[in-house]
Amino acid sequence: MEKQPKNFAVIGLGAFGTNLVRYLYELDVDVLGIDKDEKKVERAKQYLKLPVVCDAADPKQLEEAGINPEDIDVAIVAIGENVETSIYVTLLLKEIGIKTIVARALNSQHAKILAKIGVDRIVYPEANAAEQLARSLVAPHILDEFELSKDYSIAEIVAPKEFHNKTLRELGIRSKYRVIVIGIRRMVPVLEEETGEADLKEEVILVPDADEEVGEGDVLIVAGKNVDINRLRKL
Repeated sequence: MEKQPKNFAVIGLGAFGTNLVRYLYELDVDVLGIDKDEKKVERAKQYLKLPVVCDAADPKQLEEAGINPEDIDVAIVAIGENVETSIYVTLLLKEIGIKTIVARALNSQHAKILAKIGVDRIVYPEANAAEQLARSLVAPHILDEFELSKDYSIAEIVAPKEFHNKTLRELGIRSKYRVIVIGIRRMVPVLEEETGEADLKEEVILVPDADEEVGEGDVLIVAGKNVDINRLRKL
């Protein structure tokens, strides 16, 4: 399973950045928040482990704020008012060596530049983007999530190691975690008739039987309350 990141830095505490740090706080992770506007930092500080007032476009100030690959797993550039500053700060983070960089794009041209820089993920400022981004950053093994309502979702979760080689009946996912496994996605070996070579093909098992065994690399498609899905993703 992919290692879950521990420490986040959010640079830019406007409306999007503040919503993002709030959702990350609710997901119980440590966040360092940066903005050069003291009022914005003050507004968001209740959600931050470390609130910092500084100019992120100044390499020295960024270093003094604690932005380094030893202390920060993921840096999110949430600057929303200036494309040039967003690009420059992103470049600085790349130079510093931050492993995972996520950047907010203000338009398609901005997104193209960010892609050329080599950011790991580009997000757009839709109304619910901050919450969706927070969830996916904290739980990288959740591959996709579809919101059914405010409290319920369908999510794809890579089966944790503890589930391997056990049946759904043995795992008791419904009773233990209060979510329903509505499907399993897995890669299965197949033999190509024309070439005779082995290949892998995706197989989807809908409404799997209780005696279906979960294997390494399987993706569980689960439905339930967000709070229960969050509990499952922490395994």
